[in-house]
Amino acid sequence: METGKEISPGLDASRDPRSLNGLIECRDRLFSAGDLVAVVETAADWLWETDGEHRFTWISDGFFVISDVERSSVIGKWRLETLMKAKSGDHPSVQLADLRAGRPFRGFIHEFGQGGEACRWLSISGAPRFDASGRFLGYRGTGSNVTALLSLRESALAEATEQAERLLSDLQRTLDMLDLGVVVLDPGLKAEMINKAFYSIWRVGLDEVSVGDPFRALMDVNRHNGIYEVADEDWESYVASRLEEIRAGDVAPREFRRADGCTMIYSVTSLSGGKRLVSYYDITEQKEREAEAEAARRHLSNVLESLPAGVVIYDRDDKFVFANRKIREWTPGLNPVWKSGCTFRDAAELGHSLGYFRASGDPTVDVLYGTDKQAWLEAYMRRHAEPQNVYERRQDDGRWIQAFDTHTEDGSFVGVRVEITELKGREKALREAEQRAILADRAKSEFLANMSHEIRTPMNGVLGMAELLAKTELDAKQKTFTDIIVKSGNALLTIINDILDFSKIDAGQLVLDPQPFQLAEAIEDVATLVSTRAKEKDLEMIVRVAPDLHDSFVGDVGRIRQIITNLLGNAVKFTDSGHVLVDVTGENLGEETRLRVQVTDTGIGIPADKLKLVFDKFSQVDASSTRRHEGTGLGLAITSRLVEMMGGGIGVESVEGEGSTFWFTVALPRTGQAERGKATPVDVSGARVLVIDDNAVNRSILLEQMAVWGFDACAAESGPEGIAVLHAVLERGLTVDCIILDYQMPGMTGADVARIVRATPAVVDTPIVMLTSVDQSLSHVSYRDLAIDAQLIKPARSAVLLQTLVGTIQKRRFLAADHLSTPEATMPAEPTVASAAVPVRERELRLAVRPGSPSDRSRVDILVAEDNEVNQLVFSQILAETGCTFEIVGNGRLAVEVFEAMMPRMVLMDVSMPEMNGLEATGRIRELEKRTGGHVPIIGVTAHALKGDRERCLEAGMDDYLSKPISPKALMEKIGRWTMAGRDERAAS
Repeated sequence: METGKEISPGLDASRDPRSLNGLIECRDRLFSAGDLVAVVETAADWLWETDGEHRFTWISDGFFVISDVERSSVIGKWRLETLMKAKSGDHPSVQLADLRAGRPFRGFIHEFGQGGEACRWLSISGAPRFDASGRFLGYRGTGSNVTALLSLRESALAEATEQAERLLSDLQRTLDMLDLGVVVLDPGLKAEMINKAFYSIWRVGLDEVSVGDPFRALMDVNRHNGIYEVADEDWESYVASRLEEIRAGDVAPREFRRADGCTMIYSVTSLSGGKRLVSYYDITEQKEREAEAEAARRHLSNVLESLPAGVVIYDRDDKFVFANRKIREWTPGLNPVWKSGCTFRDAAELGHSLGYFRASGDPTVDVLYGTDKQAWLEAYMRRHAEPQNVYERRQDDGRWIQAFDTHTEDGSFVGVRVEITELKGREKALREAEQRAILADRAKSEFLANMSHEIRTPMNGVLGMAELLAKTELDAKQKTFTDIIVKSGNALLTIINDILDFSKIDAGQLVLDPQPFQLAEAIEDVATLVSTRAKEKDLEMIVRVAPDLHDSFVGDVGRIRQIITNLLGNAVKFTDSGHVLVDVTGENLGEETRLRVQVTDTGIGIPADKLKLVFDKFSQVDASSTRRHEGTGLGLAITSRLVEMMGGGIGVESVEGEGSTFWFTVALPRTGQAERGKATPVDVSGARVLVIDDNAVNRSILLEQMAVWGFDACAAESGPEGIAVLHAVLERGLTVDCIILDYQMPGMTGADVARIVRATPAVVDTPIVMLTSVDQSLSHVSYRDLAIDAQLIKPARSAVLLQTLVGTIQKRRFLAADHLSTPEATMPAEPTVASAAVPVRERELRLAVRPGSPSDRSRVDILVAEDNEVNQLVFSQILAETGCTFEIVGNGRLAVEVFEAMMPRMVLMDVSMPEMNGLEATGRIRELEKRTGGHVPIIGVTAHALKGDRERCLEAGMDDYLSKPISPKALMEKIGRWTMAGRDERAAS
């Protein structure tokens, strides 16, 4: 502690010894409590003391720590001199009154300092001191810094105020969102809060009624606006009763109608503090909708009553709702239970006793009728609970009723009963008409079979003679005429075949004939046949069969060929430039494979609005009289029906002007044969093959095949690029084992590339396999300098291409090693043509059918049994070209006699002939062979086109089947197949 002067610098001790003695006494007391002083001096709060004149005599250190003032600026100063300002309510005058009266005070808050951030808010409490005689000695008290506390309180108060304002605002916005009109009244029934809906419902504005107005003012405004229908003399009493009602407390919602026609629901709710919430809800629209619904219900009831059908309705709880007049007339016995409060079960029980419900549409329910009523009732109710039920029943009076039972979305039941007695009569007539139609369709099929024979027989003569005539010496004009005859005849034959096929399908007479077949071979066969037409339009015909696809399946290969032929023919017909691609893939499903065949073209495409029609019979994309492409419109319809018969699917994707993709899928069983694509021989595996083709699709397919076969292949898109690849290979010290070269390329053709290769010493011996179209031959003298090793006609068969590559590479390797020194080993002057169709050469045919020994020279090679003179001439002309010996007879009886006498090596047997038909004649020949021990191939020839002809031929003992009209190529293939097979058998024996 400091000295007394320091404690009270404002006092003069020499003039007032009493004050000095008092201070010394105070100091002594404080010093006597040294421990307490130490605590006080270190406390955050402080103690203080004044004298009788209210001047500070002592203040502990806590005050100076928070005030940043010197002790001398406070000690000795009058108490009120230190106040800057007081908090609201704590004015210095109040403090002065307490001090003058000598009253204790507590928590007087005032500001101390120079203002700004340095100011502090202090809380002072004090009590007066008196000596023993009661003389006032001054005050003692405590002080504390409450700046932070006040700041915290003010922040909390501000936050609470802001939150209350937000809540009030949210409440107002929430109320404004309600369709319910709300006004909150204080205990004096003045408006404290009004929402927007209130103004809207009562059609008043803010200038008429606002917060603070008494509720009476609202009623007066509404009266002025004509809302109330209350007489003037009754108005005051009406207002008083309403106000008294509101003061009384809660009012349950009740409905009232205003003078302007609006209907309201009014209620009062008591709030805390004597406040009231008055609400109004406008239900005018709801009332109008209810009235409309009632009118609609009456209208619907009138409509249902006027229907010729019976209607009964039950609600979701199966309680009766409605039954119209018609159903009451048909089942009058149920009227007692068709009333409010009755259930469907009540109707079922009563209906059972009256015999109304003998038929329910479920035989398992109907069988219980008349045996066990309770079991029937339970089963009938289960049937009733089903979402939908349609059935027919015959009434006791002979009328037929059809029932339509339906459960609606809300669970209601609607039963409709329609009399179908007349319809039943029509159905009977239709069944009789259907039976007559079946008989007529059978007659039509028989007629078609006969017509097939009658049409195909002369067509055979026309086409056969035309083809033979085309082989004779003709001038250009005559050649044109014969070409027209052949093309027109084939077109007519196609139309006939389409009509007959569709008739067979339509009549259900076409039956599939599943047999094992090679898929790739079938696809490539069709592509080869169609490629001739593609070449006429300068189109690329491309075939891709997935390399990993199993090749041997069981199915009707003839119909699969027909499907692919139709799709490829259509693609070529409607494509003027670009290419046609056949892409075959598959997915294994157990023991079957789901095959997908796609035919993609770059043709004219199909308009989007025509896509759904392309598979309809007699449908054509362009059906106008000026269309460019002709046809019956049956091809795709037949294709679609055939795919359906195989259990598959068919579809089309097309963009007009860009092309189309037709696809079909079928699931066929796989046979146990090996996968397609035999392993490449070891000595050529890894051989380097260069593919040069300008068509990107062709390049992609060829590279895929090379990779599967184990070749090291690369591709070039033009002749110059191919030559560059060859040079690049040479620079690396490598060689190319074979070049696959497309003949027809823009700029530098395949022939040009081949000449460059043959003129380049480093690659002069590189084998070249040339891909050409059907009408391109490399045997001309101008091409002999190319030294082409092999020529393949596009689309090249996969198996033929592989065989050609292996053979060509092996042969060139053998030549390079001098393994072949005979003249036959020299390079051929003309390329070998490996046709995809692999036709029988006439030279091989002649060798096959000529007698094998001198003892056989009395035999003829071929016996022909044909009654038609034109067809006889056709056969004679075709067989004469082969160099075979043959004999032609006119009926089956003569055929048996000549067979026994001349023992031919092969028989061509017409099925339909006079005296004895071909089937019977075949049976007689087989009986003869049982005695001789031989077996001569017999080929059945028929003009019939219906399913079963092949089976009948085979059952009769024939070995094969040939359909008219006979083409030279087809006939020679049959002869070659069976005569060479016989030769092989003889050689083996």
